[in-house]
Amino acid sequence: MRGLLLSVRRERILLLADTHVGYEVELRRERGVHAMSQTGRLVEKILELVDNYDATAVAILGDVKHELPIPRESAEEIKNFLKALSRRAPVLITPGNHDSLLQEIAAGIDGVEIAPARGVLLGKYLLFHGHVKPAKEDLEKAEVVIMGHTHPAVIITDDIGYAVKEPAVLKINTSRSKVCRALYGEPCKKRGKLKVVVLPASHPLITGVDVREIPQMIAEGRTFLKYVELKPEDVEIYLTDFTFIGTLADVINVAQRTQH
Repeated sequence: MRGLLLSVRRERILLLADTHVGYEVELRRERGVHAMSQTGRLVEKILELVDNYDATAVAILGDVKHELPIPRESAEEIKNFLKALSRRAPVLITPGNHDSLLQEIAAGIDGVEIAPARGVLLGKYLLFHGHVKPAKEDLEKAEVVIMGHTHPAVIITDDIGYAVKEPAVLKINTSRSKVCRALYGEPCKKRGKLKVVVLPASHPLITGVDVREIPQMIAEGRTFLKYVELKPEDVEIYLTDFTFIGTLADVINVAQRTQH
């Protein structure tokens, strides 16, 4: 699945990121590609995961919607998407950079809660989209940061050269002190290691960005990962069924050997 199941106290929370409802509007408008709406398929898959894993809630870590700046064509589709999910389980949203006017769209829908964009702390887990700085007091308490925004994917090539790009989950082991100093100009009170987990995009038509290109993308964009020391050997890559692919260093080395 393109997400995680998080157990916090008595809750079992299905974590997803980047559903990008209305993505098909951009495909048609900007690229001339007429793709069928994937929202029904997305709802069906999420509810299937809720049932299979007995999830008590769903948390979407930003970019629920896609159309910018104003969802002229997709507003009703977004509303129906949220209604369909919230009828089965409460929905918690940490807004992303695509979620302008989401508060207004979700107004009056029972079971939908929109948290601050800077994130929400659930036990030892800090959940947010990843395009803004989290609150320092939350980062000091968290042991694991879980985010979206980056859409990681990995390219897998077989022995005869056939290649496929698959969405991936990243687990980054880093120093809390270095992250805090980069973010806030001073270390956090709590030191030690910090884990950062990056979820892939949930939308079926969005595969993602090759993990080898992520460092360059980070340098050019607004993302929490800009403040994380990304040592390739400390970035673990998993497929969405949690098959371990290797570290970013492994993937880079394999690609370099293949090119030669």
